Amino acid sequence: MVYDSLIIRARSVAKSYGSEKVLADFNLDVWNGAIVGILGISGSGKTTALRLIAGFEKPDSGIIEMRNEVISSDETYLPPEQRNVGMVFQDYALFPHLNVKDNIAFGLSKHQIKSGRLEEVIDMCNLSSYRNKLPQELSGGQQQRVALARAIAPNPEVILLDEPFTSLDAHMARDLRDEVMTLLRETETTAIIVTHDQEEALSVCDVVSVLENGSVIQSATPQEIYLNPVSQTVANSVGDPNILKGFSVNGMVETSLGTFVSAYDGALDVSIRPECIELNLDTEGNYVVKECTFYGHDQVISFQNNKGEIFRARSLPNTIYEAGDRINIEISEVTTFPSKA
Repeated sequence: MVYDSLIIRARSVAKSYGSEKVLADFNLDVWNGAIVGILGISGSGKTTALRLIAGFEKPDSGIIEMRNEVISSDETYLPPEQRNVGMVFQDYALFPHLNVKDNIAFGLSKHQIKSGRLEEVIDMCNLSSYRNKLPQELSGGQQQRVALARAIAPNPEVILLDEPFTSLDAHMARDLRDEVMTLLRETETTAIIVTHDQEEALSVCDVVSVLENGSVIQSATPQEIYLNPVSQTVANSVGDPNILKGFSVNGMVETSLGTFVSAYDGALDVSIRPECIELNLDTEGNYVVKECTFYGHDQVISFQNNKGEIFRARSLPNTIYEAGDRINIEISEVTTFPSKA
């Protein structure tokens, strides 16, 4: 997809709370119409980044621009109400004394309400039958839909979503996530979604920015992040790879699972994703199955080499593996990184 203009640009943004440094040299580009995911573990600075973009807090240093205009810097600070940004909070933050219609109308002008924007958003978000209900009379998924409707009602340039599906059960989260993303794409709304859920980031975002210790260490398409991570941290953030130690000489690295081509020489970490390991039953095989976990659509097989090291492979469910089976393996793809230790 080709994007025509830059909506949000953050450069060298830093934020600390006392002695705790939360963001350090944080950089982000958000293009018009894109859904950008900020992915990271708890404490990596995701929510703080969102709050700085929204204007709820001021950075200690750095610049945030919106449509090429500075909205936050050492000299400039534009308050949230002047940024034209919508926010969907993790806890929904609905007004308990207002019904659905009034919650959604809260950020609208009288002119927008008279022009039909309120009814348009209620219909768009499938909330017509709940319009007179109070938040406490709704399910978690319905409350989240109301929170989204309230955020998009004023036609903001960007919607910010802070872990929007965390409090929902897996089935409801998946259904609502699909519904929300369809709505964002149909309305061509630019969005930033903060998440620690790798499946969520990979499945709904156009761009994923992986955050570690307050800095973006890779920002790319989901496919690029998954297939070509720039570090072991990125690889681990979007999967559960086998990480092996090795030493590369003349572009070849020897590991416990074989010898592979490497872009680097010296001590390396070698990442092999479970789905890149093909298993073959073989009574004379070099490896032994230790455990098989069946998921229906696929299965994860733990196996051991003659050194006692355990690895994981992921395969289709049509072959049954049992503990003690001997196997051989074929590896289709590996990724290597210079070793940190």
